[in-house]
Amino acid sequence: MRVCHRNLLLFCLWAILAPCLVRADSLTGYTRRIWLAPNEFPEQAAQAFAQTPDGYLWIGTMEGLLRFDGAHFTLFDNQNTAALHENNIFCLMTARDGSLWIGTEGGGLLHYERGHFHSWTTREGLSNDFVRVLREEADGSILVGTDNGLLRWRGGRFERMDGANGIPQLAVHAIYRDHAGSLWVGGSRLVRINAQGAHEFVFPGEASQNRVKSIVETRDGTLWVGTVSGLRRLNRDQQSFSPLPGITATVRILYPGSDGALWIGTIGQGAFRLSGNKLEQFTAPLEMPSNTILNFFEDAEHNLWIGAQTGLLRLTRSRVAIVALPHANDSDFGTVYADHDGAFWIGSTQLFHMREGQLGTENFPGLHGVHVRNLFRDRDGVLWAGTDGAGVLRIDGKSVTRLSMRDGLTNNFVRAMAQDRDGTMWVATDEGLNHIVRRNGALHIDPFMMRDGLVYFSTRSLLADRDGSLWIGTDRGLSHFRDGRFVDDVATMTLAQKKIWAIHQDERGTLWFGTRNNGLFRLEANHMAHFTTDDGLASNAIYQILEDHADHLWLSGPSGISLLKRSDLDRAAQSPQRRLALSFFSTAEMAPNTEIYGGTQPSGSISPRGEAWFPTSRGPVHLYPPSPNSQLPPPPLYLESVLRDGRALELDKPLALTPGTGRLELSFAPIRLRSQDGLRFRYQLEGLDQGWSLPTTNHTAEYTNLPAGHYRFRVQVFDTGSPEALSELSVEIVQRPFFYRTWWFLSLCALFVLLVVLAAYRYRVRQIRVRFEAVIEERSRLAREMHDTVIQGCTGVSALLEAASMSAPEGSASPLTEFARQQLRSTINEAREAIWNLRNSGEEAAELGNKLRAMAEHVAEEFKLPIEFNIEGEAFSLEAPVAHDLLMVSREAVYNAVLHGKPTQVSLKLIYAERSLSLEIIDNGTGFDPAAVAKRGGNHFGLKGMRERIARSGGKLELVTSPGEGTRITASMPDLR
Repeated sequence: MRVCHRNLLLFCLWAILAPCLVRADSLTGYTRRIWLAPNEFPEQAAQAFAQTPDGYLWIGTMEGLLRFDGAHFTLFDNQNTAALHENNIFCLMTARDGSLWIGTEGGGLLHYERGHFHSWTTREGLSNDFVRVLREEADGSILVGTDNGLLRWRGGRFERMDGANGIPQLAVHAIYRDHAGSLWVGGSRLVRINAQGAHEFVFPGEASQNRVKSIVETRDGTLWVGTVSGLRRLNRDQQSFSPLPGITATVRILYPGSDGALWIGTIGQGAFRLSGNKLEQFTAPLEMPSNTILNFFEDAEHNLWIGAQTGLLRLTRSRVAIVALPHANDSDFGTVYADHDGAFWIGSTQLFHMREGQLGTENFPGLHGVHVRNLFRDRDGVLWAGTDGAGVLRIDGKSVTRLSMRDGLTNNFVRAMAQDRDGTMWVATDEGLNHIVRRNGALHIDPFMMRDGLVYFSTRSLLADRDGSLWIGTDRGLSHFRDGRFVDDVATMTLAQKKIWAIHQDERGTLWFGTRNNGLFRLEANHMAHFTTDDGLASNAIYQILEDHADHLWLSGPSGISLLKRSDLDRAAQSPQRRLALSFFSTAEMAPNTEIYGGTQPSGSISPRGEAWFPTSRGPVHLYPPSPNSQLPPPPLYLESVLRDGRALELDKPLALTPGTGRLELSFAPIRLRSQDGLRFRYQLEGLDQGWSLPTTNHTAEYTNLPAGHYRFRVQVFDTGSPEALSELSVEIVQRPFFYRTWWFLSLCALFVLLVVLAAYRYRVRQIRVRFEAVIEERSRLAREMHDTVIQGCTGVSALLEAASMSAPEGSASPLTEFARQQLRSTINEAREAIWNLRNSGEEAAELGNKLRAMAEHVAEEFKLPIEFNIEGEAFSLEAPVAHDLLMVSREAVYNAVLHGKPTQVSLKLIYAERSLSLEIIDNGTGFDPAAVAKRGGNHFGLKGMRERIARSGGKLELVTSPGEGTRITASMPDLR
């Protein structure tokens, strides 16, 4: 009874405090990203979450299991996964070994490990196919809660735990083990199981209203139970529960955040966050995609995921906050200006003034219904307001002066303002530049148009620098106005035809120029440096350039805001190969469908505390630098797909490509669950590319007509905030050649060619042998014929001469008869030698020198004429035909000299060289005229025959003679060895 009174007291206390504790609030400190079904989220309800060690987020839906890498969803359902009997995934759990356990609503239990699914249903021992909750115990066993009991998976089998040992039979929806080691099981009942046994808690009211959906313990040791009728907490007596006022809907999920807050998901009342005694409610459509919240999950990157009935919400802690402007349309908001006193002016349909976070409106005379494009506070404290079509207003206290085209303004649409060193004002409009000066106590306007030297009429930005120059950015270049005239310099020439939307001078005097689509330019010491996305910038479109007190430059662009160290830019200007490090705040991370504004100045301002403010379509966005340890490590990469000529390939390693591949596309993706806008990729195909590609946001690499060979594809990912930290993926690729380009085919072809050449060679040798045999046969026939005719005839004549000589009286024989007898005997010997050479042409002849010496001695004795014979060099053997030809040439030459030249001396010399041979026949006879001999013709074949013999053996015959000068014949035989 005492416990009931205490519970009643607590309930009354909660009821009194509830109006103060339960309130709707915005999700400050978070950036949101919503995926709504069916356009962005492939399924409707996200009712379970888990993250595996590889970084993937797994999402259980009513239509299947989703795998998410931060950008792409991959669906597993019963159409593509045979083990998945039911698409409705109710719960997920990642085990300590990295595998994934999956509970379905009607399809039993599944286990996913290393790309493979295994399932269990009632046929394999499961008590019920509706699995509601999973939990891994310290011993590695898995607790499985179903609509029909609590089971333990251990040792490859299921053990039922309820219905025995004092544990009632349960329909289980929640399992939790508290810090004391007690096991809490909730569903149709709430039971605590510990060493003392099982204890059931009974809530007042109908049982159907007290069914337990979730159980959790917060950091302070409080145990919370979500039921169909609301949220209850365990009292200090550990025996009773008290309801939490303000939550009357079904509490589907309870989740303790890493910051100690308790997140509460309900059916119909949205989401709640309980931190200390502060309870905040978040509902649709402002904060939640739906008021039916099915699950919460915090991933390894500390993103909080909220599964709802109609989509998915990601909350990421951020140092970005958007201040919503009341009664302001998206297209109305154009400028944020930091005043001298630290307050901010915000130009929109109304003029807003914000001081210390408090937003109010200002209604100056003449500004009602006027859209303020920009503001400027001059050194006299006067506020100037540029408008969208109403000219420029000078606001001095309560006095407002309007200057428009009627007063000489070039255009009523103001884009930028600046104050010169002399205190005069410059106003840039859509159609020119205006100089506002005070003359005789009145304001006068001096306009400057293109005819006056302005590079282009459509102005975008203005800066009066510390040296007295005015810089005017236009949509077609930069103008520099100094000492009353427009001048050209390196900056105006470099930036010609470019859209200059932002100009800034830093504290050192360096000038920075931001362009609409050509990146960032830096002017220092008359030297221009250029930075683009190739150097690490997040975008080539720059709307505003701001500088804080910590050496940072803030750059706004259409897709977000970049924060860079100015010193990094300075170093990069000296070393173009250096990568820029930056922090990037994506518009997607700020709020859905957010757009940064630019094109009029100022498009952002810095507060005295160094915080940056920029105009967006949802109100001014407030940013300040992230902490140094907030940078995430580079995400892992995986190969998403490989397409060969448009057809997907199996992701085997190595990738084998069939011959004739025309186009190869490799798609890769990082696994990062928060925004991937700051990620950049570079890749190369080793064996083809000479180096890394330029950094890109593209997730696909393409190659065409890849030559046959082995390659290695490498891709790296890095965050723009820390470009030196990389993660890499590599895959081996084998481009198979056509069969006619393979080594074995080429080897066969080479072997075939070799065999053909060998066959041709053998055929040729056979032909030569046949010809040679025919020649030998012919020579043998000639030898026989000569022997049987010429030699026999000569022998007969010789016999007659012998007989005639013998029959003559002694001493009466004619000398001519004796000479004829000797000559005929010599002829017979030479003929026999010729026949021998014909029959033995393949054999090496006897030494040539001996034969020449014998011939010389014979002729000398025969004609009683001195014939000198000499040999020079080291003699070597010759082929018989060559030796025979030389012998015949020398014989013919000697006989010609003796018979026709009437010499007194003949010299015969045989000269051996290393690889050649020369034969010289010299006489001191009468000589002759070779030309005259050639003209006479006739049957004089001596010289001709000599030439033919020497030429046949590969040599050359040289004749030197003239009447009265004797004769020299030289036969040269080169390269005989």
